[in-house]
Amino acid sequence: MAMILDAFMKRYTNKLADFVEGEVSIILNVKDGLQKLQRRLERIGGFLEHAERKRREDPNVGNWVRELKDIMYDADDIIDLCIVEGSKLLESHQSVSLVCHPFPIFSFFSCMKFRYEIGDKIRDLNKRLKEIAEDGSVLPKLENSNQDVQESGVNPRRTFPIEDSSDIVGTQIEEATQSLVESLVKEDKQKLWILGIVGMGGIGKTTLASNIYQDERIKENFPIRVWVCVSNNFSETNLLKEIIRSAGGNYGQAETKAELIPYLSSVLSRKFVIVLDDIWEAKVWEDLLRYPLKSAMASGRIVITTQDMNVANNMSALVHHVDKMGSDEGWALFCKKVFRDDEKEEIIILKEIGTNIVDKCDGLPLAIKTIAGVLRSKERSSIAWNNVLRSDAWYMSQLQTELPGALFLSYKDLSSNLKQCFLFCSLYPEDFPMSHDDLVRYWLAEGFVKSQDVLLEDLAQDYYKELICRNLLQPDSRRVDQNVCTMHDLLRSLALFLIGDESTFVGDGKTCTTNPLTKLRRLSISNVGERLEIPDAVKKQKCLRTLIIWNSPRTKIVEHELGRLGQLRVLDLTGTKLESLPDLVGNLLHLRYLNLNQTNVKNLPESIRRLQNLHTLSLLGCKSLHMLPKAITSLCKLRCLRLDRTPLSHLPRGIGKLGDLNYLRGFVVGDDGGEQDQGCDLEELQYLSQLRVLQIDRLVVTSLLQRFGTIRPLLAVEFGTIPPLLDTIKFDTTYRDPRADAIITIGPELLGRRSSAITAFPKLEDLQLLHMRNWKEWSLGVVEEVGEEIRGASKLLPHLKFLHLKDCPELIALPKGLGHATNLQRLQIVGTHNLREIKNLPSLTDMLHIERNLRLERVSNFSSLKSLQILNCPRLQHVENLDKLQFLGLAHPSAVQGTLEIPLLECLPQWLLNLLGQHQNAPTAVQNLRKFRLKCSSPLFESFLKDTPNWPIIQWIPEVWIEDIDGPSWIRYTKRSPSTFQTNVQPQEFPSDFP
Repeated sequence: MAMILDAFMKRYTNKLADFVEGEVSIILNVKDGLQKLQRRLERIGGFLEHAERKRREDPNVGNWVRELKDIMYDADDIIDLCIVEGSKLLESHQSVSLVCHPFPIFSFFSCMKFRYEIGDKIRDLNKRLKEIAEDGSVLPKLENSNQDVQESGVNPRRTFPIEDSSDIVGTQIEEATQSLVESLVKEDKQKLWILGIVGMGGIGKTTLASNIYQDERIKENFPIRVWVCVSNNFSETNLLKEIIRSAGGNYGQAETKAELIPYLSSVLSRKFVIVLDDIWEAKVWEDLLRYPLKSAMASGRIVITTQDMNVANNMSALVHHVDKMGSDEGWALFCKKVFRDDEKEEIIILKEIGTNIVDKCDGLPLAIKTIAGVLRSKERSSIAWNNVLRSDAWYMSQLQTELPGALFLSYKDLSSNLKQCFLFCSLYPEDFPMSHDDLVRYWLAEGFVKSQDVLLEDLAQDYYKELICRNLLQPDSRRVDQNVCTMHDLLRSLALFLIGDESTFVGDGKTCTTNPLTKLRRLSISNVGERLEIPDAVKKQKCLRTLIIWNSPRTKIVEHELGRLGQLRVLDLTGTKLESLPDLVGNLLHLRYLNLNQTNVKNLPESIRRLQNLHTLSLLGCKSLHMLPKAITSLCKLRCLRLDRTPLSHLPRGIGKLGDLNYLRGFVVGDDGGEQDQGCDLEELQYLSQLRVLQIDRLVVTSLLQRFGTIRPLLAVEFGTIPPLLDTIKFDTTYRDPRADAIITIGPELLGRRSSAITAFPKLEDLQLLHMRNWKEWSLGVVEEVGEEIRGASKLLPHLKFLHLKDCPELIALPKGLGHATNLQRLQIVGTHNLREIKNLPSLTDMLHIERNLRLERVSNFSSLKSLQILNCPRLQHVENLDKLQFLGLAHPSAVQGTLEIPLLECLPQWLLNLLGQHQNAPTAVQNLRKFRLKCSSPLFESFLKDTPNWPIIQWIPEVWIEDIDGPSWIRYTKRSPSTFQTNVQPQEFPSDFP
């Protein structure tokens, strides 16, 4: 991505100031030169913000900015080297404790060469900086242009109300959906035909296609439904695999196009509809999909979305043009994104200015949503909104014609730090899902996140939420946590345009081209062959800071390239066939981020100890990696270590020395029975005071059993050593030593409670206890204690939001003190067959999901709960005191569960009648229910049809969806004006004249 000069300058000058005041700068004799550099940078800093804005309009300013950026990058590299080499010298000085002279002769001679070389580089930097600081062709243009520019920042402690409402407003899209669905489901002599949804970027093509895809008539008429995003740089084999997989097929070992096509034809054995979203070329149809889809056994429909009318015509599609939003619908969407329901007065006051802003968006929903993201953070005043309306960003002449000014304005309004984070996202392939965790780690490695009083990861998470809140990233709607997102292709085009002088993404089959006038700093490549090839021009520049490889499962040779990429900060080789990491990786002294996830790497070299700047080491799913070198315990700046799903025999003793570590997944306790004291104990965790996320994948207990005798004392002694400031604990014994089944009791020691409940994990948000087969009792120590301890229990797990218990079949009860977890949002309990009741959690708000709890009898006293999902809990008798319940989902069992035979229910249980029956008379009835979803047996299903006994029970609920668990039958009822009652049981549709 392109450097944002003012943000980089602030970070660098702070880093420089800290270094200059340190002892290392004296040892290296560079203090004077660096102080001169610091003064010059500070003098020039006042012009940077305006220079960034002017550089695309004035070529001279553009060249000046480019030269300054080169200086800043080189200066950053120099300080990095000074810190690394200087730290070694400082350590050497400290070790020579018997020498009285403060700078021993030996150390003096050992650093002479480095001092000379680094001094030359600093003098050269000062010379270059002096030249551009005195450039008479540029500075006069910038001197009088420091106008007040208000950019929105991120408050590190601010919360972000991320909306999850539909983007569908007005009648336009609903009318189009109804018409197109009718055409698609209508019986036709044609075995296969194509519907083409055509329109410019951001106009709502995908939204319309999604609305069609989710329509119940489509679901009813097409047993096979497939949605794939094709995008510009699609892979033929990956696309075929995805369609086969989504259609319920299995392509086995097939890898080539010729092998996969027969699988696709054979899997389409029932009526199908396939949505091909975002097609750019008709060859995806002519050269790849036409033959297998026309050769399929069943008939089907194809729906495509494209910006290019020629694509639709070349595919002989029936074309539907998506029109721009009308003014009224645009204003309605805008209001939905900007205002709260209680801001009716503000809507009236600001309507005139607001409609003018909407008109500038030219009917593009994406533009409306992004400009709404800008205004949501602005003051609700005419002055603030008029400033946006009059901004010159609407008229940025050099942007590509398909990029509306509203999108650039949404970028321009970001703080400098957020701009960098947003631009980095364009290095992902088109439509590629972006993990929140990965983005946070990338941003930290690039240095985009700086804070002195807040954990960097927390601030980066706030950046992520802000970008979502501004509609610059689109969260995956299927995930409640919104921890996965994508970038709209129109916004990605904007970002790629803005980063073009420093960063590039090279898609499938493309070659990396470089501009001799610019230096490439970041390179993202997709579909690399067996051998990684970096262009010679890039290697000669020796400037590359980020290298990310995507979708390259054949790549296994990288050694010949790494030797000439010494400036790398980020190296991501995820999913390649790399079998070993070369020793020369230890020469990447600037490296902050190393990702080898899902590679075939078998070992890590001892030279990894030289990576003293490394923040993230990710080794997730490395199936061939069984041991880590002792050297990783020397990575003193490591913040994130991911080892989950990697079959390590043990971790090297000394992990507790990694004092900055705050994220640790895949922690292995103990050793493999080899050398004494070879592995880590849980005791080491007590030294990791910054640890926030901990996942224990396996409990390897051979040596621990020798020390403690049984598992139960192990829990009592060892769990008390876990650091109390964790965000997440996941204890999973899926891959366990069989003796881990001896865990029967977990007491307050799990939470580190030795004397007071006040110490019980004040930061913990997510607790998962999974696959503990013989665990029976769980105590938080509240009942057994008296007096002050009961008062202290109010602070037990004060930030716990998510609790997940799965496959703990012997657990008898939840702990008494759980009701004191006052921030609990979601509780999932699955497969706890001996649990009889779940009750008295008045603070639980968002969701209670209970599934396969075969002896559960009571659910009660959830006064704040909004959503309840009950799946296959056959003995449930009492569900009550759910005053704020809005969604109720229920699935009755239909077969044998475990060792208990569960009969199909042919009538509603009494507890459900109390909730849904004559609700005004039922003492336990819910008054606020908005949605009810039921899966049940055929006889029970039929009792909900119109004019049948159970119809009156549901007619007061605003939205009802009922399915026959043994067949395709369904009922859909909405209580609107007019109300609708639909079913695929004959007759198909009933008039909406219900009482």
